[in-house]
Amino acid sequence: MSKTTVRPMIEVALLATIAYILDLVTQPLSLGPWISLSFKMVPIFLLSFRWGVRAGAMGGFIWGLLQVVTGEAAGGWLTPIQGFLEYFVAFSLIGLSGIVKPTLDKAIRDKKRVQTLTYITVGVVLGGFARYLIHYIAGVIFWGSYAPEGQSAYLYSLIVNSSSFIGETIASLIVFFILQEFLGRLLITEQ
Repeated sequence: MSKTTVRPMIEVALLATIAYILDLVTQPLSLGPWISLSFKMVPIFLLSFRWGVRAGAMGGFIWGLLQVVTGEAAGGWLTPIQGFLEYFVAFSLIGLSGIVKPTLDKAIRDKKRVQTLTYITVGVVLGGFARYLIHYIAGVIFWGSYAPEGQSAYLYSLIVNSSSFIGETIASLIVFFILQEFLGRLLITEQ
């Protein structure tokens, strides 16, 4: 195994574990009754921006796996299909943010700050949306019976999942925008 394949694997394991720990120990910052800022997806976005879609998907998968094997997913696991969708598929799809890696790397190398932040934003929105689309679908199918009386499962799932999507997207973007001066050192890898 070459050095170029070991380093991404180590980072996948490390950043997936950091995402899991952030999920356990941080409390979301509330922006009202429905939207909370949470930074737990940042390590998976970082992984995707550094190494691409495959590494990001592996990191998300491991994060979901850690939740399952440690029992953290127990309260959110209704059926095997629902659990698989929400803990393995949804978390893996965060890795889609890595689609922007080639253009992001070029923007960083060319020192084009606005383009860099634009690609970061596109990646974060894409990866976060892909994850929450799966949660929305699972919400309609599996969690719809928990909707308040008179509210459709579609609206209930949209409210619950879009508020999480918005909060986690905003929080992740805040982190990357704050770190914009260091993005070259954080995101460019010599493969």
